[in-house]
Amino acid sequence: MIQPQLSFDGDPNGLAYERWREQFCRQVANVDFVPVGDGRVHRTIAPAILPRIRLSASFGSPISFVSLGTNDELVITTSPNSALSGTMGKRPLEISAGDVTIGDPSIKGAYITQIGNGNFRTALLPRKALLRVCPNAEDLIAGSIPGANPITSMYLRYYDLAHAHADKLAPAELDAVSQHLFDLAVLMIGAHGDVAEEARTRGLAAARLETLKSDILAQLDSPALSLAVLSAAHRVSPRTIQLLFEQAGITYSGFVLEQRLLRAERLLRNPAMRTRKIIEIAHLAGFHDVSYFHRAFRRRFGQTPDDVRKLSGGSS
Repeated sequence: MIQPQLSFDGDPNGLAYERWREQFCRQVANVDFVPVGDGRVHRTIAPAILPRIRLSASFGSPISFVSLGTNDELVITTSPNSALSGTMGKRPLEISAGDVTIGDPSIKGAYITQIGNGNFRTALLPRKALLRVCPNAEDLIAGSIPGANPITSMYLRYYDLAHAHADKLAPAELDAVSQHLFDLAVLMIGAHGDVAEEARTRGLAAARLETLKSDILAQLDSPALSLAVLSAAHRVSPRTIQLLFEQAGITYSGFVLEQRLLRAERLLRNPAMRTRKIIEIAHLAGFHDVSYFHRAFRRRFGQTPDDVRKLSGGSS
């Protein structure tokens, strides 16, 4: 069986584009990709399949995504760097870059156009499951959900994490991530009552913890990393951050220390880092008190940093 080509880069007027459009766009994605303008078409597509939700993150030149009317799911759509326009049946669609909309692929001929070069992200959710918890979801089709809303921002960040790591997760982890993303979508669309409370308790808390961890890892070597900085960036109190970590069975400071120690240990074993001094390794891992680094490292690994490096074939 020939695997469909996920991406295209070339002249939209030739046979190659028509073949890709038929074999992948129409037959696999159930969407027609109609070029905008006369220039070259470039589109890279990276799908991620989760339980209950199908994600697709793509990048490329302006293009119209036209529904074939064969899909009964609802699609949450956004472009962080291009405005979107189109129609969903009789509803006009005009969405600013960074905002979110809901599309209805069951409407044949409904379309969304990515006006400029950029990213295009979709999440296909089962219509019946979504309407069960969000009866108003269809009322928001073609409407604009501001990307600056805290819940929308959290949804978009967790979408990126889920998409990036979906192929590395065990089935149980993948199921949990899918549920958390669904919960965030429900909150973003506007669930109320017990449904909203359950989504906040389950999905929002888990997503917030994972985005906090992601931010911590990105800033691990920075002396500016602190509860105050994180709480300002995530618009929650320092105590809320501490509670999220405690509910997961670890303290905030314990998580940061463990990740810094693990990074230091990886760096010490890395042959490419053999010429770097121990003090430099400590700084790269986020330790700016070298004496504390040596004590913490020995407590964690039962060896000094020097010992680990020598056993890995390096020298200090």
